[in-house]
Amino acid sequence: MVKRKGNPHKHHYKYGKQTTPIDFQTFSSIVENGKFVKPLRDKSFLAFLYWFGVRRAETLERVKEDFIIKDGLLIVDATPKKGGEREPLEVLINYPYVDLIVKKVNKTRRTLVNPTRRVWNISGPTAWRIVKRVMPKHYPHFFRLNRATRFLEDPETTIPEMMAWFGWKASKTVDPYIGYSRRHIRKQRERLARELT
Repeated sequence: MVKRKGNPHKHHYKYGKQTTPIDFQTFSSIVENGKFVKPLRDKSFLAFLYWFGVRRAETLERVKEDFIIKDGLLIVDATPKKGGEREPLEVLINYPYVDLIVKKVNKTRRTLVNPTRRVWNISGPTAWRIVKRVMPKHYPHFFRLNRATRFLEDPETTIPEMMAWFGWKASKTVDPYIGYSRRHIRKQRERLARELT
């Protein structure tokens, strides 16, 4: 019998694939009001997923040396360990909850159970449970969709910018995410209104 990896739940998407993005206010409410087993570990993990939108596996691969604080920025080498190329990602250090990521990085030590100094030294199933405990209908990869969709809400976002941030090799990878953005629907709605003027 082959054991399932990553997702500990019997049905991969019990509530269906969630494609409606959440805004920062919604995320903040989750962080402030959720009940966490290990608050710093869990909140910093969620904050990293929210701001950076990287894959769960890429998040769990991150070690202390991947993080640098410089010129008011948190800079992260989020290159997948199994190949791929990606420029370091960066966010302003004063963004909400980024301080939790920094604190978690600073507390990371080399130990017998964590010889490589992984910042979130947890399993895939534990990562799922952290999300599910406070967002029952969601899952870690939702945050990747959420970040991509939020970027695409800005009409000035370009395809090369998306490819650089997410480490995509082909421009067609962005296509599914465009469908989740409401920006194009709003534009068409405005065109409908102009028919009446």
